[in-house]
Amino acid sequence: MPAYKDKNGTWYYSYKRRDPVTGAWKNIKKRGFRTKAEAKAAEREAMASGASSTSTTFAEMAKLWEEFTNCSEIVKSKHREHFTIRFSQYLDWPVESLTRPVLAQYRATLAKDDRYSTTTKNQTLRFIRGVLRHAHDIYGLPDRSRALASLKETDEEAMEEFEVWEPEEFNRFVKCVDNPLYALYFTFIYWTGCRRGEAIAIQKDQIGDHTATFKYSQINQKDGLKPTKTRSTRTIRLDDQLFDQLQPLLREPGKYLFGGDTGLSPSIIRDNFRKGIRISGVKPIRLHDLRHSHASWLINNGVNIVAVSKRLGHKDIATTLRVYTHLLESSDNEMMFKINAFKSK
Repeated sequence: MPAYKDKNGTWYYSYKRRDPVTGAWKNIKKRGFRTKAEAKAAEREAMASGASSTSTTFAEMAKLWEEFTNCSEIVKSKHREHFTIRFSQYLDWPVESLTRPVLAQYRATLAKDDRYSTTTKNQTLRFIRGVLRHAHDIYGLPDRSRALASLKETDEEAMEEFEVWEPEEFNRFVKCVDNPLYALYFTFIYWTGCRRGEAIAIQKDQIGDHTATFKYSQINQKDGLKPTKTRSTRTIRLDDQLFDQLQPLLREPGKYLFGGDTGLSPSIIRDNFRKGIRISGVKPIRLHDLRHSHASWLINNGVNIVAVSKRLGHKDIATTLRVYTHLLESSDNEMMFKINAFKSK
């Protein structure tokens, strides 16, 4: 390859190289060599060392990762939010420049940032790990994702418990939901413990004789039906009253149990939920806490934790124990009461 002389009398090299990841051509140039021989020697070294290297930035790799995993626009938007808020300084860095020391320092800095919860920080770390693992698995770049291990909850977070409604509170709330369809949607979640996306997605042919089978989840109509969170199917039993309440919906047109042809809108669900809370005056909880309320009521009424875990569709019982461990303390107290009562006879 030729070397070139600058106007100031020094020499430089210039050549084009195709990026092995993006396939784009990039001009490689370096100036300031005293002789032509030095410039050519440096060029040969640069070409040899850069033959398999990439200038692909983290942001570019993130797009390749999303294309590969066929992400929806909603999920892509979620990725962008996490990256631009908590990883913005590294978006334009070449992926190869994100070494383990760099990532370890980033993780340490993020851990000290008290503006975000540990859950939010860990989600950011999980998304970054996804991009880095994609760079490794598909393009053969070094896997540095292990430098971004998840953070542990603070003591305050570990002690924080979710809010739940007792049946009396839920009944006060649901009587103030003026749209019967949405009132029944909330009732369905409260008395089955299903996830809100599973309740949106459930089809009429998934309602059997006092049973409901959960195969899908749906966030919105645009993205359509997706697998459940654990990518598994489960069938649970419905109580008599709820089963009877669903019968009129089964006779309505459309394939969705709630919403007919398209399923309910998440934004309208939220509006009805907040309005019902405001009118009823019950303590505010999150929509997802209807699921927690159902599980808590079952555990507090002595239902076996294994049965609760299966009903909720958790991946394993360890998840159920971790989420509801604080409720099991009352069961422990009851157990000791029974043992003491038996031995005192």
